[in-house]
Amino acid sequence: MIRHIFCDLDGTLYNNGISDEDIKAIEEIEKEGVIFHVATGRVFKQAYKMLSDKTQLNGYFICENGSFIFDKDKNLIFKEPIDDYLVRKIINRFESDLAHLYLKYNGDIILSGGEDAFSNYTKDYILDKEMFEKENFDNLVGNVGIVSNNMDELKRLEYYYKSEFSDVCDIYLSGPYTLNIVPNHVSKRHGIEHICKKYNINLDEVATMGDSPNDICMLKDIKHSFAMDKSNKDVKESASYVVSSVRDAIEKIKKINRTK
Repeated sequence: MIRHIFCDLDGTLYNNGISDEDIKAIEEIEKEGVIFHVATGRVFKQAYKMLSDKTQLNGYFICENGSFIFDKDKNLIFKEPIDDYLVRKIINRFESDLAHLYLKYNGDIILSGGEDAFSNYTKDYILDKEMFEKENFDNLVGNVGIVSNNMDELKRLEYYYKSEFSDVCDIYLSGPYTLNIVPNHVSKRHGIEHICKKYNINLDEVATMGDSPNDICMLKDIKHSFAMDKSNKDVKESASYVVSSVRDAIEKIKKINRTK
């Protein structure tokens, strides 16, 4: 029986807002005892607001692609930030006239530039070029990112950073405007496994939902995994099911549970 759902936000649950149909489906399945969790690349304050404006969840918030986990009462229960030395090294290797760095730092998003491109994702950011000159970040950086309107440039930088840092970092496109760089021991999947270990949850009791390359880690090899039908081929092939919406996935989960 599926008892826990871990769901991505952008492109999965959140598409220029969260639909009333998806919220109703979430609330109905939580009444049946299934706990709904969020697994997102967003910082916690953004993720929490996106949901709390619509409903109150019983589950956890896995944020910044697994670097931080919060409970429903806003308590931090887990953190695994990027080492300051590695952050500095990633910044030092950056060279581009078409893209800009950003940091997810202490619950905020700090941009070095690229506001136009980043505004496609959120307008909740701080522009602070001097931040990128610091030597010490107090081990509060969850993700390093790159933003650009130029996909070819993002792909070039992805290739470059993979050639330099793939032994210590996972580097992947997280959307049409952003590239993420995270420690290779941190991911949404690791966040899910941390919660499962903490509460003795079997992965067969878990369903996952996502749409982007950074969701593949939590879709692949999960028995009940759901990719959105607008996802790219690699994401769809990593999932057990392809669905049109979170509501569609929840309806399938209800049917699975009725057969148990």
